[in-house]
Amino acid sequence: MAAPAAAQVATEAPSLLERERLSGDWDGWRPWLRDRGLEPYLVYTGSMWSNVDGGIRTGTELDGYMDLGFGLDLAKLGAWDGLRFQVSWHWFQGRSPSRILVGANVAQAVNPWEASNAFRFYDLYLSQSFGDDGVVRIGQLAVDSDFMISRYASTMLNAAFGDLPSQNVNLDVPVYPVAGPGVYASSALGDVLTGRLGAYTAATAPDVSGNHGLEWRLGNNAGYALFGELTATAKPGGLPGAYTLGGYVASVRQQKLDASGLVYMQWSGWLIVDQALLVDDQGDPRVGVFARFSYSPEDGRDFVTLYADAGLNVFGPIRGRPDDVFGFAGSVARYSDAFVESMAPPSGGGAVLEVTYQIAATRWLLVQPDLQYVIDPIEAGARNATVIGLQMELTF
Repeated sequence: MAAPAAAQVATEAPSLLERERLSGDWDGWRPWLRDRGLEPYLVYTGSMWSNVDGGIRTGTELDGYMDLGFGLDLAKLGAWDGLRFQVSWHWFQGRSPSRILVGANVAQAVNPWEASNAFRFYDLYLSQSFGDDGVVRIGQLAVDSDFMISRYASTMLNAAFGDLPSQNVNLDVPVYPVAGPGVYASSALGDVLTGRLGAYTAATAPDVSGNHGLEWRLGNNAGYALFGELTATAKPGGLPGAYTLGGYVASVRQQKLDASGLVYMQWSGWLIVDQALLVDDQGDPRVGVFARFSYSPEDGRDFVTLYADAGLNVFGPIRGRPDDVFGFAGSVARYSDAFVESMAPPSGGGAVLEVTYQIAATRWLLVQPDLQYVIDPIEAGARNATVIGLQMELTF
C-alpha cells in the first residue's frame, strides 16, 4: 500500500544516522498517524551484566527489555482539547543478574529493568491537560513515573537511583514493574513552585510471571496511598536548581515482620536536590549534582528506614560530543531494626557506588558502559561485588 497522499511531501528523508527513530517515518505513515492523533512508540533495551568479583558467583547475564505502546490525542478525534489516552506494555527477558550473580537488594538492583519474565500491561489511563502546566491522569498508573524523580540521578543505571528504596520495598503501591489504579494531578503554583498529588491502591499484585499487569486489588481492604510533592526552582548565582520536598501516607493492614501485631498506617518523607554547578552559553547545565534523602519510621513493618544518595553529571565531557553524559554516584540504605533481627546473618544496610558513561551514538541509539561496586549484598554469604555492565537503548 502506498503512503497516504497527505504524507507524500517532496522532502529528502534523513539518513539512517540522522533519523530521530531507527525505523524512520514509515514511508510517511508515522506523520500521517500523528496528524490524526495516534503516536505509537517502541523502545528496546538490551544489556549485558558481568559480575567479575564477589557477590554470589561470578558470571555474565544477558537481559532485554521492551517498552511499547501508543498515545491517542482524543481532541483530534472530536473530543475537547487536552484529552489523551495512553496505553503501554512491557516485557523483560532474561534472568535477574542481581539475584543470580550478586545477591543485591531488589531496590538496589544493578539492572534497573529487572523483573519477572512476563509480557504485561503497564500504563492504561486518560489524561487531561490544562493550559501549559496542569495535568490530571486517571486509570492504571505508576507512582515512580511522576514522583521521586531527579533529573541528574536518572543518568545512573542502578535501580536505587529511580524510585526511592525506602518506598520501593516498604509499600506495595504501583511502581515499576507493576502499575495499578490511581489518580494524579500536577500544576504550577506560581512562577517557581510546582505541586504534585497522587492517590493509588496500596495492594498491587506481586511481580511474578503469571501477573500480566491487571491483577491488583482495590478497596478499603487493599488500602490506599497518598503521595505529594512540592518543587521549587531557583537560580542561585545564575545556576538553575530544583528542590523537592515529598512524602506519602498509606492506610494499610500489614503484619509486622516479627508477627507481633499489625501495622495500619505507613508514612515516609524525602528531600531531593538537583543543582547545576556550571552552565553553557545557552544556560543549559554542563555540570550538575543531585542529592536525595528519605526517612521512614521504625514501625515493625518497614524494611528500610533511612536512605540517601548523591552524584554528579558532566554533560559533553569530551570535546565534539555535546550529548554524551558522564555520571558518578553513591547510594546507601539502612535497614530497620525489625528487618535486621530477621536476617541471618544480620546486616545493617547496603550501599552501591556507580560510574557510568552515556554515549549518544545517534538520536535513536544510546550506548552506556557501566561499573558498579555493590557493598554488603543482602543475600547470605554474598560478598562485596564488582559488576561491569553495558546497556544499549534503541528507539524504533
